[in-house]
Amino acid sequence: MISFDDRIRSTSSFVRFALVGMIATLVDFLLFNTILFGRYDPSTSHLMIAATFGFATATYVGYQLNSRFTFRAVRNTEALGRYFAIAIGGVLIHNGTLLLLREALTTESFIELNTAKAGALSISLLWNYFGYRYFVFTQS
Repeated sequence: MISFDDRIRSTSSFVRFALVGMIATLVDFLLFNTILFGRYDPSTSHLMIAATFGFATATYVGYQLNSRFTFRAVRNTEALGRYFAIAIGGVLIHNGTLLLLREALTTESFIELNTAKAGALSISLLWNYFGYRYFVFTQS
């Protein structure tokens, strides 16, 4: 049985994770839209470059904030490697979902692409949280 203190700690870390996620998502969307806006090309390769670059940068920002604020863990190269290993799974889930949503919704406008991206991010959220919590920041 999970104690009340453990439930509070888990809820508290998820709330902090969500706040960090909002910041990282802002970074992701800013880069994604800057790349697409700078030279919009509706091809899948251009979309994947924009999505991956934004996601990777946001992942690094998220690592720095999550290690300090969410899980309060020591930052080191081993933890960073595990963080990016989980993030690779997250970006595969994210990009795969983004492509599926783009095709299903026949999205081409910036608003439609951003809506599809928001859906893709929400799908990868749980993968990332549990991976970071139980594989990367195991001391918490």
